[in-house]
Amino acid sequence: MNQITSSVITGAAQGIGRAIAERLVDLGHRVALIDVNGDAVQTMANAMPGAIAVQCDVSQHESVEACARRIAQEWGYADILINNAGISPSHGGRSLAVEDTDIEEWHRVIGVNLTGTFLMCRALLPLMKPRGWGRIVNFSSQGGRMRSRLSGAHYGATKAGVIGFTRVLAGQVGAHGITANCIAPGRIVTPQSESFGDKSGYVDDIPAGRLGETDDIVAAVEYLISKRASFVTGTVLDVNGGFFMP
Repeated sequence: MNQITSSVITGAAQGIGRAIAERLVDLGHRVALIDVNGDAVQTMANAMPGAIAVQCDVSQHESVEACARRIAQEWGYADILINNAGISPSHGGRSLAVEDTDIEEWHRVIGVNLTGTFLMCRALLPLMKPRGWGRIVNFSSQGGRMRSRLSGAHYGATKAGVIGFTRVLAGQVGAHGITANCIAPGRIVTPQSESFGDKSGYVDDIPAGRLGETDDIVAAVEYLISKRASFVTGTVLDVNGGFFMP
């Protein structure tokens, strides 16, 4: 490709999303910073060459469509979509029993984590297919791969659902030169993970002997969006220090 690579990152305002955005800018990408916190991503974009900020609630169809229109107006195409936005409500550092889970909270988690991934893919694919090349990286989680004591049933359901969705998507977009894969992080040190409280004893069960850092996830993203990963699609890359081994 003779044009600058254009990357779209949801949940870009903090944590993993912010770290990914910073790395892609370092690699020479122009990036669209997508987040419900419009002020935060605008501040980021002001300091990043070639970046644009788009306030967007990925769970809302109209908001996502407006986001896609903005990207189309700015660039006319997109090469890489990273669906990182996600929520996992904390209740004292523990998950709620199913019978205690509020229905509004259930719908909100489903909307952001699973529906948001679907909506972003649906809206951005028309900007990717004409290029004959593309990369989609959807974020699952260790919580979607195994039972979790920390996250609720709604979170586990969405993150398992993202894997199933991504496999179907990979089968549909491969003919257009687009790959679709999942990253399933374990416990990574971010502001969101800190809301889950005490980590004592958890590290003892990680063969790597430590919690994950955002750089561990950035490295996985960097591989999956590279030309070297052109034969990798429909898969899940577990980045958890060995806590979960499929």
